[in-house]
Amino acid sequence: VYFKGVVAIIGHTGSQHALFSSQQPDKIKYCRFPVKMSVVGFDVGFQSCYVAVARAGGIETVANEYSDRCTPSFVSFGPRNRSIGAAAKSQVVTNCQNTVQGFKRFHGRAFSDPYVQAAKSSLVFDLAQMPTGTTGIKVMYMEEEKVFSIEQVTAMLLSKLKETAEAALKKPVADCVISVPSFFTDAERRSVMDAAQIAGLNCLRLMNDTTAVALAYGIYKQDLPAPEEKPRTVVFVDVGHAAYQVSVCAFNKGKLKVLGSAFDHELGGKDFDEVLVKHFCEEFAQKYKLDVRSKPRALVRLYQECEKLKKLMSANSSDLPLNIECFMNDIDVSGKLNRGKFEELCADLLDKVEAPLRSIMEQTRLKKEDIYAVEIIGGASRIPAIKERISKYFGKELSTTLNADEAVARGCALQCAILSPAFKVREFSITEVVPYPISLKWTSAADEGISDCEVFPKNHAAPFSKVLTFYRREPFSLEAYYNNMKELPYPDPTIGQFTIQKVVPQPSGESSKVKVKVRVNVHGVFSVSSASLVEVVKSAEGEEPMEMDNPAKEDENKMQVDQEVQKAQGDDQKEHADKKSDTEEMEVCEYTCTPTPDIQHFNEYRACISNYSLPVVHVKTAMVHFH
Repeated sequence: VYFKGVVAIIGHTGSQHALFSSQQPDKIKYCRFPVKMSVVGFDVGFQSCYVAVARAGGIETVANEYSDRCTPSFVSFGPRNRSIGAAAKSQVVTNCQNTVQGFKRFHGRAFSDPYVQAAKSSLVFDLAQMPTGTTGIKVMYMEEEKVFSIEQVTAMLLSKLKETAEAALKKPVADCVISVPSFFTDAERRSVMDAAQIAGLNCLRLMNDTTAVALAYGIYKQDLPAPEEKPRTVVFVDVGHAAYQVSVCAFNKGKLKVLGSAFDHELGGKDFDEVLVKHFCEEFAQKYKLDVRSKPRALVRLYQECEKLKKLMSANSSDLPLNIECFMNDIDVSGKLNRGKFEELCADLLDKVEAPLRSIMEQTRLKKEDIYAVEIIGGASRIPAIKERISKYFGKELSTTLNADEAVARGCALQCAILSPAFKVREFSITEVVPYPISLKWTSAADEGISDCEVFPKNHAAPFSKVLTFYRREPFSLEAYYNNMKELPYPDPTIGQFTIQKVVPQPSGESSKVKVKVRVNVHGVFSVSSASLVEVVKSAEGEEPMEMDNPAKEDENKMQVDQEVQKAQGDDQKEHADKKSDTEEMEVCEYTCTPTPDIQHFNEYRACISNYSLPVVHVKTAMVHFH
């Protein structure tokens, strides 16, 4: 594998393995050596999942044991076994109280969360509080009452998707890229990472849904503007079953930069289903004197029929029937609805479509004339009224060149191929954004109370690192939190608390200089990655101290932010970073304008790749981190 001028030989020679051509990414080149490393992308949705793999022929969405590329996000628990996917969905009526679905929305949420308590009343299965205070699912399994965490249930689903990928690739699967909604918070992302670890997966990256779609869109484009030209701006709209996401991306040749994102986590296909269910519950109560919500099994059947009716109305504007035999008390029920009436019932939901579109245009300060295209994906994007409103807002026809269901999984597989040393993919850099502004607060050493500072503003580039400088005489704590509660779909803004230990004063009694490195990594997870104490060492008499900073001249509670080089947007973008001095804390990558890892780590990984005596697995791991 040719990687930045370094050659690494993996395995034995004698068999073929496919590589992407840098000139024709949809074509495959062959290399005479086998690679056991898997390249898999998982789109784990609210209602359904898709698995995409990279192999000879390019990126392919693989089918499950039912020859269906869509695997339902259902897990069913029985007295003797456990079913996942299509087998579990078939039991949603007969075993409704032990068949769980839609659990993705409970990741990282406390049981006391108002969102969880509000959703609890509409579920046919039971929720319970875990010992840690998070949300769990209570079911009867093996004739015993058990409570599983959301991470455990998601891990069961991921294990099923892993089996599907292994059956297609005929080899073990470990490395993967998993999609998450762009509005997921730090706690939700950590929860998904834990689920992947339980399932035995090494998640190379948690990728936002719309970013994965943008990658699948841009990497195959041969006519993108050159790096020095004005970027091509494309809007990606994802209307899924549970949420509505919008992002604006700027494309240049070999480069993708997310400019901003907006969302509505309470607008999706399920909300339109809920309107239909409510309508027919009222109709059946008047017509047949039936209380549908009192019978979970009948309610589940009505949800299924309403979902089918919604899909039929997207293709047909005439009156369509809804018939259910032996619905309740051996009574057959029937009703009918047309698209016009459906749009009247959903008027409040349809009015919410434009708000994220306006928000994203305000964030990015773009005009509608600057938008090259509007790509729309997601199952609910097929509803004509939604497409009409989006098209009307931008004043142009919507583009549907991407597969509405599989684009996210394909983008994840492409990202996994980029990260994998087993594949040579055309160079394509991705710059993400921070969805919510992140701040730090700490207790001041003097009697000034609590101090705080916004470290990463909204839509700041990610992954990214910053170094904060404190002057302290003793250990101290930092609390990271989201500072804009209006945008946060989460009652608790706290990200975490970090304690900086082993802080001692200088021998002279002055405050020590403490450098704390904070980072938003490729998963979108915030962390305090390192902290170092700078000691002032005085040289011979008459000479200056080796440490140039003099803490005695600084305020006790001063915090300095070592600012990184920012890259201007639009025509003013600088393509080459200025030469850095030796005293700076980080470098700026020439292509993505995001900081590279510390030079020390960089050199360590480079040395590992060049060390042919190391085991193969160590070399492969080093190559991933080096990349």
